Amino acid sequence: MPTTKELNERIIQLEKQVNDLQGKAESLTINDKKTDSKPKKPKAKTGYLIFSSEKREEIKQLLNDENGEQPKPKDVISKLGAVWKALSEVEKQVYNDKAKLIAESQEQ
Repeated sequence: MPTTKELNERIIQLEKQVNDLQGKAESLTINDKKTDSKPKKPKAKTGYLIFSSEKREEIKQLLNDENGEQPKPKDVISKLGAVWKALSEVEKQVYNDKAKLIAESQEQ
């Protein structure tokens, strides 16, 4: 069993560690605030993202009709990917061109 003196010394050590950690946490918070002050540029949409946003409801309905129940998001995403892969390059290019137009309009 530790003595009262040993416990007091341990408390002092722990208080020093807490103070050190609090100082480090404050410096991390200050650094995070500096980087957050910059406005983030939105990511450019890809042709696939345009396609998936346009076709998501259609795919959900298709899966619902096939299974008779609301599809899981994972199933919707998988089906969207499969349909995208099955598109011809010409069909994909339509969506890629839309994405380019959106990106160009955001730059201006």
